[in-house]
Amino acid sequence: MKNEIIQLIKNNNGINFKNLKLKLNLNKPNDGYKLNQILHELVTENKIFYRKKTELYYLKNEKSIIGTFRTTFREFAFVEDEQGSIFIPAKFVLNALEGDTVKVILFSDFEEKKDDKRAGKVVRVLKRNGGNIVGRIKKIKNNLEFIPDDIDPKYKYKIIGKDNLKEGQILIVTFKDFSDQIIYVNLKEILGDEKDPSLDYLLIKYKNNLKDKFSNDAILQIKNKDFAKENQERVDLTDRLIVTIDGEDSKDLDDAIDFKIIDDNLYHLGVHIADVSHYVLEDTKLDFEAFDRGNSIYLIDKVLPMLPQELSNDLCSLNPNEKKLTLTCDMKINKEGKIIDFKIYPSIIKSSYRLTYNEVDKLFNEKGFILRDDKNLSSMLTEAKKLSYKLRNYKLKNGMIDYQLKEIKIKLDQNGKPISISDKVQTESEALIEDFMVSANQSVAKWFVSKNLPSIFRVHKKPKMENLEPFYNLLSLFNLKFNFKNLDSKNFDFFLKENKDNENIEIIKKIMIQAMEKAIYLEKNEGHYALGLKYYLHFTSPIRRYADLIVHRLLRSFLFKNQKIENKEKLADLLNKLSEIAKQCSLKEKEAMVSERKFADIKKVRFLSDKINQKIEGTIVNFSNFGIFVELENNTQGMVRLDNLKLKAKYYKYDEKKFLLKVDQKNYQLGNKVLVKIIGLDTIRGLIELEL
Repeated sequence: MKNEIIQLIKNNNGINFKNLKLKLNLNKPNDGYKLNQILHELVTENKIFYRKKTELYYLKNEKSIIGTFRTTFREFAFVEDEQGSIFIPAKFVLNALEGDTVKVILFSDFEEKKDDKRAGKVVRVLKRNGGNIVGRIKKIKNNLEFIPDDIDPKYKYKIIGKDNLKEGQILIVTFKDFSDQIIYVNLKEILGDEKDPSLDYLLIKYKNNLKDKFSNDAILQIKNKDFAKENQERVDLTDRLIVTIDGEDSKDLDDAIDFKIIDDNLYHLGVHIADVSHYVLEDTKLDFEAFDRGNSIYLIDKVLPMLPQELSNDLCSLNPNEKKLTLTCDMKINKEGKIIDFKIYPSIIKSSYRLTYNEVDKLFNEKGFILRDDKNLSSMLTEAKKLSYKLRNYKLKNGMIDYQLKEIKIKLDQNGKPISISDKVQTESEALIEDFMVSANQSVAKWFVSKNLPSIFRVHKKPKMENLEPFYNLLSLFNLKFNFKNLDSKNFDFFLKENKDNENIEIIKKIMIQAMEKAIYLEKNEGHYALGLKYYLHFTSPIRRYADLIVHRLLRSFLFKNQKIENKEKLADLLNKLSEIAKQCSLKEKEAMVSERKFADIKKVRFLSDKINQKIEGTIVNFSNFGIFVELENNTQGMVRLDNLKLKAKYYKYDEKKFLLKVDQKNYQLGNKVLVKIIGLDTIRGLIELEL
């Protein structure tokens, strides 16, 4: 009978219990009970599922995925796997909790599944999250309760054996048990009061399980290594005028440059990168810990380094007037800005100056200024700036998209309290270093491709037409033209230049970028769409990025030691290994971005702490399923919850194509200026709640 029921549901998706019973000719008194039992078994076996409690659907595609369960402030959730996010409707979350490892069955024929986005159903919790849960003690109906950060409190949390807690305390707890709709947790640590800005770093550290310490074994490995031994021949470049240019507070100096004019049509550019692969050997404790971190994380005034400070700030850092081991990429570049030749080799350098962006910009902007009283240095950098322009213009002609995104700079006092938030504009010296590093990355990638050798490449794919629908709708709203038949990157850059003075250009840029594919690491080269490059990888930051360290190791093996891949089996093994490393690097990059963004959001909330209940003008910059996003002064952003609007409104309708929300007699559209009231500041969640 089961097979007959499955076939009927398959042919009549959405059928209800009553009609199914009629089609099966079940008329006896106990038939309904028996049918319910069979349907329950089929649901458990993931053959069918209920929608809207009464509609029965056949699970056409039974492909299962294992991933990490992520809750939201709404009832629906997501499960993250290597390919991205899977949407889980509220009725299909089972009893999964934040951070759990779960098994999901994907829906291939499901009404709530939009476009090509994946949707599914949690069918089993494989492993409970044993990590940290960060939250605070909050008074709810005269009771003190633990409310987790970034988690929808569907269930009540009970802290085992701890009663003397105070309102406003930030706690770290760990999962113990789940029973009778109550989550039992153990208290790990009381961080302090949520009003204390110095705790923000600890909050992010514990919430995201970030590591700021290294094992004794890893540290001992550094101390016990004989760094004086260097078995490989290196080119001595200590007679060159080589400099580093970094931020005022930077300590991990992993790149240096030199420049000279060869003749009227040709330039020399040398990029020298700290040879981290000489110090961090493969399959050592230090290597495992670097792999686990994936990259350094920068939290405004604090750094969680990928490598111990003994390496990142000392042995590997290209500090001035010290001999350092490096990998050099010497390039010859013509007057059009095209790289016509390059050479990569191990070297020894001695940086002449540790320069900062501020002082190099002063050289570029103040006529007659001599940097460090060194005319040769000043002349080299002034001419290098001209090469930077040539390189950038050449890339723009060949398809680079110049977004010129607006960034912000948050300044903190010694206690972590934000004292200013300002626009951060890329300076000429920062652009120069970026142009030079991109050129080196491009050259190294080209070497691997020319030799048909595997590596870890930085890949940015062409956008998919179906993902450009919001961008298309936005341009229709603002009466702007774009040729969607031509998705060449040059077309996007031309559009941005043509509309650079449009009052809504920052909104347009954000929607455009959201429609683009995300840059990732892959074991094969597929080019970089936004840079307009056929070959690209990351070579220039091995102190802070594990992908770069792997590229250095591969250069050492294939180029410097001239090792060969023996057979197809060895190649397959290497590609599998690089694939796993690439996935880890992409994942850790994403996690780092989440931590960095969340830390900045918390500081933005603290910056507005004296503006609660004040009215302030803002601009509507986006809509979502749960709110209207409004950009306020100082590049802060708050949200008007749609749930609150729905409660007050008699009429409510959102037109997704027109980015238009109608609430009673008022219209709210993307780009509109609105007067909002700040009604809530949630520090540990980094949320600013607004009211229209």
